Amino acid sequence: MNSSFDQYISNLNSNKDIYPHELFEFASNSERYELNHPQSLHDSWVTSITIAENRNKIRPFEPSLSIVLNLLGQQHDRDIVLNYFNVKSYEILGSENPFNYGDTFHGDVLTHEISIVDGSFQHVLELRSGSTFKVIFSEFSCLEQVYT
Repeated sequence: MNSSFDQYISNLNSNKDIYPHELFEFASNSERYELNHPQSLHDSWVTSITIAENRNKIRPFEPSLSIVLNLLGQQHDRDIVLNYFNVKSYEILGSENPFNYGDTFHGDVLTHEISIVDGSFQHVLELRSGSTFKVIFSEFSCLEQVYT
């Protein structure tokens, strides 16, 4: 680990009471950042991004936005599914992977970071191609499907 990562984890811990439990557990789990751990986002590949405007049929003019980011784990043995609910904003910048387009369009995940922004939470992922995914949200869940 390096000093900037240590500072990142220290900042998460100092704001532990602000984060929802599941988001804090995900963000503060060092295995999610390790270079060679099956649960790490590092070196995982984007397989799909789904953006949904969820509408209540009784009150259809009050939608909520959700995003599902599906990643193929770095060891290709699992899907890591990140669910963002009550999305306030998002940005997706997709760039072809100049190093190996046949491998994956975006390239693999290099880094990711969770922070607090204006009372909401932000997750930023940077990918090898220069692509970025940024989402600001209020609720989060992470599911893993391991292939056996």
